[in-house]
Amino acid sequence: MRIMTSGRRIVTTLPVAATGQVPIRKSRRRSEPSDAPRGWSRWLGEPRNTVFLVLASALLFGGGRKLLQWWRARAIVARLGEPSLTAEAIEAASCHRRAPVMDLFRILTTAESEPLRWAAGRTLAVLWAQDNLIVEEEKALLLRGFATTWQARRRYPRQLHAPIPISVSYGVPFLTEAGMGVGPENLEWSHRIMGTRRATHESFTPWKAGAGHATFDLIPDDFDTNGPHRLVLQARARTSGLTDAWELDLPQIPFHIEFDPALSPNALFTLADASRGEKLARTVELEPIEANESEAAKYLPLNEEFAFRDAPQLRVTTPLPCDLAHTVEIEIEGVSGRFAGGAVVVSGQGSIPEPQAESRRFPLGPIEALPHEAIDRPGTRRVRAILKADPDRGWGDPDIRSIWPGTLETDWVNVEVVRR
Repeated sequence: MRIMTSGRRIVTTLPVAATGQVPIRKSRRRSEPSDAPRGWSRWLGEPRNTVFLVLASALLFGGGRKLLQWWRARAIVARLGEPSLTAEAIEAASCHRRAPVMDLFRILTTAESEPLRWAAGRTLAVLWAQDNLIVEEEKALLLRGFATTWQARRRYPRQLHAPIPISVSYGVPFLTEAGMGVGPENLEWSHRIMGTRRATHESFTPWKAGAGHATFDLIPDDFDTNGPHRLVLQARARTSGLTDAWELDLPQIPFHIEFDPALSPNALFTLADASRGEKLARTVELEPIEANESEAAKYLPLNEEFAFRDAPQLRVTTPLPCDLAHTVEIEIEGVSGRFAGGAVVVSGQGSIPEPQAESRRFPLGPIEALPHEAIDRPGTRRVRAILKADPDRGWGDPDIRSIWPGTLETDWVNVEVVRR
């Protein structure tokens, strides 16, 4: 508001804040030129652009790495289909996770070479340990790799009456304890044997880790017909210490035997001749055991009162002209009669073109109990061993082809008799 007077001009301005009628003008200052850098340096200086660049680099390099891995995996898979495939090339596929799984199963199933099949199985076991297989593939590996080995003959004499020992080994042969993959310690087995006509064999055994093994005796008199008779191994497996826990029934593996009435128990005997008899006599001997004060003595009971201290052992030097399947009897100087003292079985002789010489040792015992009056006091006695051919024992070993039919006697050796 302005008030005019005659002599003077008085200008009065009311406070703008009070009236709100006069706007306030801000003072303008001339902007100074900017010193900020231009171009890439300025673009990288922005935080948002830096974050974008980092993310783009991670995506680019990560994708390139994935692409390189995929390319290498494809090269490995292509190599698995080549005719000149090697076990080393198969095992190299374990570094590429699931890419070679189907080809490895194909090799395990169809390859004619056992080393290639086993290499494929070991590689799949490594992928299993790396959790690169699903449960169905783990079971498929076990089913395709499962194998059994029966230790028995197909035919036995009908006149045979002694128990026939039979054994069967089973498992997955390409699984190794020292490998990088799943091993025998990661699988537990249980089994039963059907067809033996014995109740104890028809119940499943307790679970046990490691390679599977079953041993049992077959009684020939339990089979009233000649056969063929069907023995069946029924095995089960379950995982132990692995990510996935499951149990699997394995395929039933049969084995057929028969009793031949035209086959004589003595059919295993070879022809006896003087030259072979002399050679066998030189290769079988009774070997004393030297006493060692730093080790505890071993005692072989003779009866309730006396025993041998550090009893001698039989030493058989191979190769032999024929197999041995003999019972052992001992003679003690001054004691009438012979006493059962164990058995000796040496098979596979005469079939190796250039066998290496080696010594096999068999401990005596158990010894048939001597009469109480046979020995009256401790002391040093002389003993010797007599080996008699046992065709029943020979039929129990499927690797026996020919048995020396004669009797073998060793030289006399000293042994100390002590009270128990």
